[in-house]
Amino acid sequence: MKYFRHSRVIALSLILVVLATLLVDSVVVSADGNIFLRGADRPLLNIAHAGAASIAPQNTIIAGEKALTAGADLWGIDTRLTKDGVFILMHDETLTRTTNAQEVFPNRSPWEVKDFTLEEIEELDAGSWFLKTDPFGQIAEGSVPAEDQHAYVGVKVPTMHEALLFTREHNWRMDIEVKAMDYVTPAEIADKLVALIHATGMEDRVMVSSFDTKILRAVKEIDSKIPTAALVIFPPLDAASFLAGLGADGYEPSVVAFSSKVAADLGSQGYGVYVWTYNDEEKLRSLAQTASVSGIYTDFPQRLHSILVKLHDSKQDR
Repeated sequence: MKYFRHSRVIALSLILVVLATLLVDSVVVSADGNIFLRGADRPLLNIAHAGAASIAPQNTIIAGEKALTAGADLWGIDTRLTKDGVFILMHDETLTRTTNAQEVFPNRSPWEVKDFTLEEIEELDAGSWFLKTDPFGQIAEGSVPAEDQHAYVGVKVPTMHEALLFTREHNWRMDIEVKAMDYVTPAEIADKLVALIHATGMEDRVMVSSFDTKILRAVKEIDSKIPTAALVIFPPLDAASFLAGLGADGYEPSVVAFSSKVAADLGSQGYGVYVWTYNDEEKLRSLAQTASVSGIYTDFPQRLHSILVKLHDSKQDR
């Protein structure tokens, strides 16, 4: 009996330790806030543009796998809604560039995403185009092994649900770029997207970005804790006021809209600055050393990872 009581005490103690650990972790997460911001213990983010798009077909799970292996901190994907209201990973309005839709559905011109159901899109090959076009010349350079090339044939267009589950499974992060869609309202888009984020338990692992400011506002109205970032091609007159008006947490400027002065100003006010899309090694190295830049979008996460490792090692040697 005495041994039984002792065992119960030990078991209860272990349970309390586990609970305490979970509570501490939850406090840390809550105190941490936006995990997409740069900080003393969180260096610049290596953001894989549509996955490791230089060595794998963009916006596919296999591109995400390659980006993860390459050392990316997160992947930034593009999403659109199908005819039957399912979010899929797709950059273009049409399916023609990155799938074989024209071959499978020859009479469905202009092959716009909004005109196809998920079931129809699941029939498509979203990988072979990469082998035919070699968009970044990496197959020709020998950077895409033969076994990878073989694996790309027949790759499917993933749903956002699948991409979110993949990201969660690997304790990774995602920036969801929601494309403007004229066949559904911003409020409907935001409602459906936030519901999906909650359903997959990814509230604390995603950021939502868009050129459509109405979508960003709608997301914040539904869940103010989900970080949002405004994509811009041309710089607003007052970037800080622009972001404040949207309730946004970050700024995603094009090459044209980026300046170190604006980035520094936004950084001092607590905004994240995520620049896109840079692939040149020297430019990547320069931006990586710009303190006001929170993250860099690149089609070559493997290249940026190497640069970041070397910069870190050089600092350690000082």
